[in-house]
Amino acid sequence: MATLIDNIHRRAHRVHARFHPHHGDRHAERDSYLTLTIRNLPLGTTENDVYEHIRRQRHDSDPIVNPLTKETNQRTLCAIVTIRQETDEKCKMVRDKLNLTRIYPKHPAGDVRDSAVMVSDEFLGVTTIAEHDDPQFDMYFVHGLGGHAFKSWSTDKGAPHMWPRDFLPNDIKARPLDPMNWHGRKLAGRLATVGYRASAMCASAATATIDKISQNFLNHLRADRTEGSKRPMYFACHSLGGLVVCQALIHALSEESHRLERFQDCQSTFFNGEECLVKGIFFFGTPFEGSRLARYASRIVKFLRGNDTLIDSLSIESEDLNTIVARFDQMRNHSRTRIPIVIAYEMQPMFGMRFVTDPDSAMSSFDCQTIGIEGDHRTMIKMENNQDRSYRDVAEFIIRMIQRTLSGPRSIPSPSAAKLERILFRELPFRQSPTRDESPPPYTGRNSRRPSTESSASNGTSASDPSRHCQPADLGISNPNSEANNTSSRSRSNIVPVKLNDIMMPLNRGNGGKEDNRDFALLSKFDVVFLLDDSGSMMEAIEAVPSSNGNCVTRERSKWDEMIESLRYIVDIVTHYDRDGVDVHFLYREDKDEFRIQDGQRILDLLTNEVSPDEIGGGTFISERLWTILTAYIDRFENYRRRMGERAPSPEKPKMLNLIMITDGAADDKDAVEDVIVNAARRLDELRALPNQVGIQFLQIGRNETASRWLKKLDDDLNKKHRVRDMIDTRPWDRVDEIDKSLQERLTNILLGGIDRARDME
Repeated sequence: MATLIDNIHRRAHRVHARFHPHHGDRHAERDSYLTLTIRNLPLGTTENDVYEHIRRQRHDSDPIVNPLTKETNQRTLCAIVTIRQETDEKCKMVRDKLNLTRIYPKHPAGDVRDSAVMVSDEFLGVTTIAEHDDPQFDMYFVHGLGGHAFKSWSTDKGAPHMWPRDFLPNDIKARPLDPMNWHGRKLAGRLATVGYRASAMCASAATATIDKISQNFLNHLRADRTEGSKRPMYFACHSLGGLVVCQALIHALSEESHRLERFQDCQSTFFNGEECLVKGIFFFGTPFEGSRLARYASRIVKFLRGNDTLIDSLSIESEDLNTIVARFDQMRNHSRTRIPIVIAYEMQPMFGMRFVTDPDSAMSSFDCQTIGIEGDHRTMIKMENNQDRSYRDVAEFIIRMIQRTLSGPRSIPSPSAAKLERILFRELPFRQSPTRDESPPPYTGRNSRRPSTESSASNGTSASDPSRHCQPADLGISNPNSEANNTSSRSRSNIVPVKLNDIMMPLNRGNGGKEDNRDFALLSKFDVVFLLDDSGSMMEAIEAVPSSNGNCVTRERSKWDEMIESLRYIVDIVTHYDRDGVDVHFLYREDKDEFRIQDGQRILDLLTNEVSPDEIGGGTFISERLWTILTAYIDRFENYRRRMGERAPSPEKPKMLNLIMITDGAADDKDAVEDVIVNAARRLDELRALPNQVGIQFLQIGRNETASRWLKKLDDDLNKKHRVRDMIDTRPWDRVDEIDKSLQERLTNILLGGIDRARDME
């Protein structure tokens, strides 16, 4: 859809340039690039052989030759080459001149007599864009309406960068197959594009409907999957491509389709015995509820005598679309074909006018993980570099999906696809959408109970209200239902933070009461991240709280109450100095993680109204969440160090990390926690990071002596035992009933102990 409208605009610009030639002079000075596939290369051909062959045909073509990959028949190779010329027409002349030429490698591995190469820029069918040794999975990238298998995923300016080919394979290879075993076997896969004809300007019967396109799509996949291939497969789909994949999988996986002769051979392609080989799908801007721009585009296409039938199938009123979505959702939740999905949606309108896919259209059809991406419908899949925030987020989701579905059966069993997704992504350092039927009750103390459906309705809110999407604040989402635009959409806590001005003490009497903020100012150099313990042990009582008249005990004060009390004194300080906002993570309720919070009140609202300790009491397991946060940060820092020597573009330097873990310290995975910290410290030492690049503060709630001894061991002995940097500090939280002169110093030690070695020694 976006490509169609963009092409209409491009045609208008070309017409304008024809009548106003001088306006196009500045565009004429730019070089043109064309990316080609060169197939039927004989075995033994190298990248240099391809480069020299192209230069002999056109000495000024300046080709960029990417690593060669084997084709499905395993007897020939394929190369993806980008050539540069002054104009598009000259690029096409090079393409035509190369087609059907013969290449003679210096060290052939077979007969080269029939080595006439086939050159094309269409990328139809399956094209391998990257492949590791001994791949464990296949991942297919599927473009949208009027798109292109290569151009849709690559940048428009200069030499094209295609993130599935140029960035993602390196990030995949750097990660372990088992996320809990960093030094174990690494991930390895094969990444490929799937090109198909789906032009709105072509009225061919083969592209008249989504169903016919999906059948052609299935033929491409069956031809690509070699006989007996049992590698798991994943899909990343843009716009219409998502609907094509949905319809294709309905044909391939549903039991009723297997009764049809033309779909019977799908069993061997998509199943390994009873195991479904489709392990995950990532949708980019797929209009599951239709697009409002379809009606506008349909009129234009109909006027130009194009395929308006295909455009109409994407409209909001389309019954075919509703049928595809309903059948796919039913199929992916079937016990035999359970498929986790992630849905990404654009955060900017096309041409400044309107969204091709509204966020509600992208998210509300399924109960699944969602993520917002900077860019409009077309540019949302055109990441320019591997430090782009949207790319980092998308890559992390994709890699975690692959890790969790390949690392072993322990992470697979679940009653539904939605539950499976929550297991797969529970450790991701990104805020995720809550399930619509599991919103926790407002917190009212240790003895609070879940309100009934009737009481929820009486308050005018519903856990299943689709308008209450929990969106990733760190990605800059502008949500019309957010607190900024609808103050009644969130319940405000009656607990308020202690203001910074009430905590700061005067420097001296002669300075006019000027506050001493020199110590806290260090926080401005760090990203502050909270990891909060919401395990069942936090429901345990610390002490009895007397009634207002002091005569009798009314209730017990829990560790959860104590943590909220501690945060009252902390949140205003950290949100004041960490100007881009603080992140909040939970051990259990990962769906409630939030990013870049700039208002301390919001943190207290989360703890009092939206999150409560795990009622089941399944233990306190810290290592996995701690590993995820530290690994995501150190990976980003390592990428920065790797690119420091490059001239352009200048890599973005990550701020230092101040991780504050608030817990009772009663961890059930103490050894694993120690291993995570030691491995992180070793990586930082290998990268020659600053001594305080990463600091971890354990703030203990409660008075568990065993937990206190373990935390003290982390602080005092861990670095000496393993000969790594000291980046741990531990402090107990002593209840503060009134503000006194020692409060500022205690808070300073808590907030800076992990990042200031001098305070750690106190």
